[in-house]
This record gives sequence, C-alpha cells and structure tokens, in this order.
Amino acid sequence: MRSRPEGLVSGFPDAVRGSRQNLARPLYSFSHLRIVSIHKTPSVDDLYAKFLEALANNKPGDWILAVFEGSPSEGSYSWCSDCVAASRDLSSFLREYSGDVRVSQFKVGTKDEWEDDVVGPSPFRAKFPFLSDLPTAILFNGKLDVARFIAPRKEDLLYLSKRATTYENQKVNGSWNPPKETEIPRHKSAALLDRKRRK
Repeated sequence: MRSRPEGLVSGFPDAVRGSRQNLARPLYSFSHLRIVSIHKTPSVDDLYAKFLEALANNKPGDWILAVFEGSPSEGSYSWCSDCVAASRDLSSFLREYSGDVRVSQFKVGTKDEWEDDVVGPSPFRAKFPFLSDLPTAILFNGKLDVARFIAPRKEDLLYLSKRATTYENQKVNGSWNPPKETEIPRHKSAALLDRKRRK
C-alpha cells in the first residue's frame, strides 16, 4: 500500500470507511469542520511547529479538539492499539457531529520514539509534556488547554464538544473561570479503566 507523504496533509478527501488505511490515517470531508491530519514528520521540532501553527490559527473564543495518536507502523495500523480503537470512534463521532469545534490530529512518532527506555528520553514527550498517554484528546479554547481525555471513545469526544458549548454559555453570563494548569480536568475512558482493573 502506498504511504501518504509525511508532514501536513492539506485537502480533505472522503474517508474510505472500513479500510485498513482509514484506521491509521483517518481523513474526513465535512463542510462544517476543518479537519487537519498531521502525520509523523522528519523531526519533533517540525511536528511541534505544526502544533503551534494550529493553535496560532485558533482565535480566542474558537474551540479546537486536538487528538494525539501513535504514528502508523507497517501495515498502516498505528502501533498503539488504543489509538486504532479510538480512530474508529473518532470517525463515528465526526459523522454525527454538527457543532463548531474544529478537530486536528497529530501523529507523535513510532513506539521506539515514544518510549523513554528505547532511544533515551522521548523527544516527543519532551516537546509535549502534557502527553502522558496515547491517544489523548485535548480541548483548547484559543491557546488555553481546557480539558483532556485519555483513550477517548465516541461518547467522550461528544462530552468534550458539549463542554465547549457549556463554557461558551458560561462566558456569555460571566460565570466561566478558566481552569489553571493544576485544575485542568483529566478524564480516562471507562473502557480503559475497566481494562486496567482486569489486568
């Protein structure tokens, strides 16, 4: 299977639902959403620049849902099994979602690059210290990190998008207090917690 060029992928072709490629590199075409898929780039600095660029284009009052996943390995699947499962949920979420939150996806490297004990300190986690697990979905308001969900499922993504609406309503009536770094909600999906309890 031919691989997609590295770096920022522009244009939004229709998703090939159910294909192996779609599980690892989901791309969507929805008129009400701006979907950007950022695959593994030659350097972590380049990836970080793409991330900052995505936030810079997000004005205060705009909402962005950033989904961080492991890069595809051989066979076009991500090496991260939770990321493969989450990509299915993300596809289902986007087919039904009709709000104003914009979605960006970031591929943060191979398994060896992600794990500290293989190639030394992970360059990706050094640049993205807010990432402790993959996949992680983070809701941003402008450049402000508002809420996070580890191993999000469809219902979790819907929850985050609804939180954006709730926060906007609170802004209108003056009751919203942006969370401080130590107060940012960090949720884990019920499926992930159940699996860890069984181990």
